[in-house]
Amino acid sequence: MLKRGMVVVFVGGMCAVKPVHAQTASDSTVKEIHADASIFSLLDKRKALGTKNLKGYRVKIHFGAEKAKANEIKAKFCQKYPDVPAYMDYDTPNFSITVGNYRTRLDSYKIYKQIQTDFPNAFIVEMKIEYPDLDIKKEEPKEEDPK
Repeated sequence: MLKRGMVVVFVGGMCAVKPVHAQTASDSTVKEIHADASIFSLLDKRKALGTKNLKGYRVKIHFGAEKAKANEIKAKFCQKYPDVPAYMDYDTPNFSITVGNYRTRLDSYKIYKQIQTDFPNAFIVEMKIEYPDLDIKKEEPKEEDPK
C-alpha cells in the first residue's frame, strides 16, 4: 500500500511539472525577463542576502609569480577588450588573471576563441563568478476580457 501511494505521488508530481523549452541561439548577451511581480520580491530578498557568487566559467590568461607581469597582462587585456571584466587573484605564491563571467562552458569558449591569438596560453577554468547583470522589465498583470 505504501509503495502504491508513493507511485501515485511521484506520477502526480511529474504531471504537475510544466515543460521547459530551450531558448533559441542568439548573439545578444542582454537578457530580458518578463515575470510576475512576486518574482521581483524574491529577487529583492536574494539581493538582501548579499550573495553574489555562483558556479560558472572564466578564461585564465595568465598564471605566474611576478605581480608586475600580471598587472601588465591585465592592462593589455583591458585595453583590447574593455567590455569583458578582468580579475587578478593571488594564490600563494602565484598571481592569476581570469576574464569574464560565464554560466556555461560554451559561453566562455566564445571569448576564449576571440582572445586566443593575443593570449595563446589561455584556457577555460571552472570557478565562482559574479552574477551577470540582467535587464528586468516588470510586466503588468493582463486583464481578461469578460465574455
